[in-house]
Amino acid sequence: MLLRRLSRHIGEQDWLAVVLDFFIVVLGVFIGVQLGNWNSARADRAAYEDALERYRAELAVNLETLETENANVMTGLGVVGDGIDALQSCDDSEEATAAVNRAINLAMGTFGISVRDSALRELTTSPRLLSLKADDERRRFSDTAHIVDVYAREANFIEVIPLEKRLQDNPLIGVGQPDTVQTTYFGQDFSRQNRRLELAVPVSVACADNTLIKDLFTWERWQAAQPAVGRILAERFQEDLDWLDARS
Repeated sequence: MLLRRLSRHIGEQDWLAVVLDFFIVVLGVFIGVQLGNWNSARADRAAYEDALERYRAELAVNLETLETENANVMTGLGVVGDGIDALQSCDDSEEATAAVNRAINLAMGTFGISVRDSALRELTTSPRLLSLKADDERRRFSDTAHIVDVYAREANFIEVIPLEKRLQDNPLIGVGQPDTVQTTYFGQDFSRQNRRLELAVPVSVACADNTLIKDLFTWERWQAAQPAVGRILAERFQEDLDWLDARS
């Protein structure tokens, strides 16, 4: 309609009408573009707020996970520590033997740290979301992602190194009767039947074997660093959670 009227006015050389028609066309285009930009900006802002809520949920899960994992590794450190003490005592009592056997079986595995970071990665890699953040917000999330990367690598070393040598290869250790292990893994029932390891010689003989003591020491030394890694991550996650709460 406007274009036909504009053509007619040009043909009639009604320049005032031409100017008015042209102004209306330009104004309509401008308003349409502005409305599109406004809708796009509103959608981007909504996407950013949704991403922050996903990150808030992710932080809550990670804090709960770290608390559970810290309790587990502290329990494990107590068991292995008691086993080392019993082994060094060279005491052949049932209590000492049982303590060493518990330590041997627990040291067959390690405790690790696994945190979720999909929402954090989205906040630090999505060009759409990056463009919406202020410099301090961009720096905060970038620093958290760096801390997660660094300490995830450390946690992996702490988890893997104690397993490089197999305790069952020690000739002083034998294989016992089957036993059902009750445990969970990432919230799932991971119970299964395993044969437990046990000393094949008295503690008074095993205590002279530096290899066994040092294997348990290696487990204790590396796993003892896990709570520190978990604490650093938990402190950072709590800082971000507090920041999100204050922002709301």
